[in-house]
Amino acid sequence: MYTVYVSGYTNSEGLGIYQYKFDEATGALSSKTLAAESNNPSYFICRDNNLYAVNEVGEYKGESTGYVSCYYRNKETGQLNLVNEQPSGGEDPCHLTCDATGNHLLVANYSGGSASVFPIEGSGTAESKLGSSVSFVKHIELYTASHGNPERQEKPHVHSVDLDPIAQQYAFTNDLGCDLLVTYKFERNNQDKLSPHASFQFPTGAGPRHLKFSPTNNNFCYVLTELSNDIHMLDFNFENGSFREVQKIHALPEDFNGENIGAEIDISPSGKFLYASMRGYDAITIFKIDGFTGKLSLVDFQSTGGKHPRFFTIDPTGAFMLVANKDSNNIVVFKIDEETGLLNQVSSIDHVHPTCIQFWE
Repeated sequence: MYTVYVSGYTNSEGLGIYQYKFDEATGALSSKTLAAESNNPSYFICRDNNLYAVNEVGEYKGESTGYVSCYYRNKETGQLNLVNEQPSGGEDPCHLTCDATGNHLLVANYSGGSASVFPIEGSGTAESKLGSSVSFVKHIELYTASHGNPERQEKPHVHSVDLDPIAQQYAFTNDLGCDLLVTYKFERNNQDKLSPHASFQFPTGAGPRHLKFSPTNNNFCYVLTELSNDIHMLDFNFENGSFREVQKIHALPEDFNGENIGAEIDISPSGKFLYASMRGYDAITIFKIDGFTGKLSLVDFQSTGGKHPRFFTIDPTGAFMLVANKDSNNIVVFKIDEETGLLNQVSSIDHVHPTCIQFWE
C-alpha cells in the first residue's frame, strides 16, 4: 500500500496535513490520521524523507509574508515532525518545487507577486532543514499587471514555480496578474540566483496558473490559464530558453456559459493523455496528446463528483486519479482507462477543504 498525504485550508474544521493508506489494487483510501498540525498548508511536495509545505497566510511573526515549513517523516508511523519554518518572502505562498539534487526549494508567493529560493541543508535526513532565502525576485519591480480582469489582475500574482525537466538550468513562474510565463536562469554556481532571461506573453485576461512538461517529450509544455480556461501548448527551446506557442485549445464545452476558473493540470505517466480540472463546471477535461506533434484533441468531460476541484493527482502506476473537491469537502477516486484516458468513479470519502494530495512512494 502507498501512503497518501492530504492538506487544505484550516479556517474550518481541518487541522493541517493528514495521511491515508491507499490500496493500489482497488483505489480505496482508508486509515485517516492527522500527520501534522499546520496553518493553511494549501500545497506541499514530498521529497526523500521530507515534506515541504507552503503556509498560505499574509502575516508571519509580525511581517507581511507567508512562510514555508519543513517536516521529517517517521517511516514507521508516517507522522510528520516539524523541523523548521522560514518566511517565504511574500504574502500567500501557493506553490513550490524542489530541484533534482534535493538541495534547493523554490517558492511562489501569490499575493506577494514574488519567488524565492531556499537552500535545503542535510536533505533527506532527520537533521534536514530550510536555510534562509538566498535568492528573491519581485515581479512588481520587473513586470506590469495586465488589468485584463480588474479584480484578479490588479498587480503581479506569481501562481507557480517550476524547473525545466532536463538540466534544471531554467526556472519558470506563471504570473496570473501579468499574463506572463517568465523564464529565469537558475544559477546554482552564482549564489543560486534567479536571473530574468525571457518571457512568454499570454492574451490579456488569460491568467496563467500551472504548467506541465510532457514526460515523453521534454520540449512540450502545457499551461493552464485560470481565467480564460484554455490550455496553451508550447514548444520550449532548451538552447535559447524561449517558448513558442503551437496550439491553444479551450477546456470547457462550447455550450457552457456559467462561471468557471481552471485549477490543476497533469499528464498521464504514459504521456498519452492530459487532464485539467475546471472549478464551476466541476469536471475533469480529458485530452489526447498526439505522440508526434504534441497537439491536444478533446476526449471527454468527467464530473468530479463534487464542487470546486482545486487539485488532483495521478497515482504512481497511472491507474487511478484522486480529485480534491474543496467546496464539497470530499476526495473522489477514479479508475483511469489507460487505453482511452476515460475516468470511472470508484469511491468518494469526506475530507474538509482538501487542496493538495500527494503520494509518498
